[in-house]
Amino acid sequence: MRAARWHGRGDVRIEDVPVPVPAPDELLVEVLWCGICGTDLEEYRDGPLTIPVQPHPRRGTRAPITLGHEVAGRVHTAAADGSGPPAGAVVVPDVVIGCGACWWCRRHEEGLCPELAVRGQTEDGGLARFMPAHAATCLVVPPGVAPESAALVEPASVAVRALRKAGDLLGARVAVVGAGTVGQLVARCAVAAGAVVELVVDPVPSRRELAVAHGARAAADPAGAAGAGGYDAVVECSGADGALPLALDLARRGGTVVAVGLRARPEMLDVVGLVLGEKRLVGSAAHLWDTDCAPALDLIASGRLPVDDLISRRVPLERVVEDGFGALADRAGDVLKVLVDCR
Repeated sequence: MRAARWHGRGDVRIEDVPVPVPAPDELLVEVLWCGICGTDLEEYRDGPLTIPVQPHPRRGTRAPITLGHEVAGRVHTAAADGSGPPAGAVVVPDVVIGCGACWWCRRHEEGLCPELAVRGQTEDGGLARFMPAHAATCLVVPPGVAPESAALVEPASVAVRALRKAGDLLGARVAVVGAGTVGQLVARCAVAAGAVVELVVDPVPSRRELAVAHGARAAADPAGAAGAGGYDAVVECSGADGALPLALDLARRGGTVVAVGLRARPEMLDVVGLVLGEKRLVGSAAHLWDTDCAPALDLIASGRLPVDDLISRRVPLERVVEDGFGALADRAGDVLKVLVDCR
């Protein structure tokens, strides 16, 4: 089968690889669509960040790795142990794999497992014709939801998790810093949860306009947002230099800042304002299949979370480097979500 394999920084190749053989509790997913996200782009431009160049401590995997973790596909072969959905079902597979035995895994916090594995990052993922997945944690996509829309469940679950960490949102005044795909999803999920999204911050005018069109009351570039303040919850999604200090400045005294965006360099923060203002700063990463992914799928299936307009491009697997990573790397192109057709 064909797969997009990360070999090194700036080196992703479309190669022929064997079809994976699933374990007894895994099914084989025929990948229909796989999204490319900022994490994939960071690995392409600056990696290895999470991709193991030495064997993974538990699973033994290492580069080259098949990228891709935003997957929607059809069950090609059901799990041999009888678990999970049957052949033919359209599914969103879970990609987060804990060891199952550590302190965090026993508390259903697999994303914090010291030996965490993630399909598409530490082992082969979904930018390929087929991908194995744990059958019991595959979500069945309801009839009427297009597989392309279902490929947005994974980034939507990142938004759902981030907002859960912000606390009760009903009537809350919310600001979002960074209006890429995840920032747009955070703003839309916040509106669906009953929050008032009063401000979305992004340097790109079209992204600000899109956020306002979907419920944000106002949008501003970073310079115009400085000094606004007073928000109950602020979600920082960009990872850009200065974005996290801005998010802390926007939060009211006693407010919450959820940090989602990753940054390559350390950042200076106003610790005096954080401490004396008794603000709460919390990180949020990844997702869990039941508490984050399932609600995200429900939001998309119900129509409360529109996602199709976030898809900027659909590209074939054979063109993923030129038309996928190339488009995302072009900062002047204003591309949000790129979906890869893996059929």
